[in-house]
Amino acid sequence: MRTGPILKILCVLAAAGCAQTQPGESPEYAGRMKESGEQYLACITREAEKDMKNPTGAEDIATAAHGRCWSAWQAYREATNANFVHGARTRDEMQFGRDKAEAHLRQFEREARRAIVDTVVQRSLGSGKPAP
Repeated sequence: MRTGPILKILCVLAAAGCAQTQPGESPEYAGRMKESGEQYLACITREAEKDMKNPTGAEDIATAAHGRCWSAWQAYREATNANFVHGARTRDEMQFGRDKAEAHLRQFEREARRAIVDTVVQRSLGSGKPAP
């Protein structure tokens, strides 16, 4: 079982989504967020590997992997929320932090699922090479 292409894609996603510390974020919370994000990505990769057979089921495989990794996703969600609201003092700052966290989480999940779907399709077609 080859995990190289998907791990490369997921590592790029994790680095892009978690590498920078934004103003108002805590390096401590950002570190927790990055670590839990990497754990989630590793989990969905492992779970998707179990089912990679059919490109027509690629979306279902990605959805099932996400479901089986729900606790890892929740840990990442909690770490992300804590990071983005860190240092907020007013209700408006808290809301802004929660909105930023939610936008980040939607994008992160979308990119992770897309990476899984692309990998499933490539493997089922016999390519084995990552998409450009």
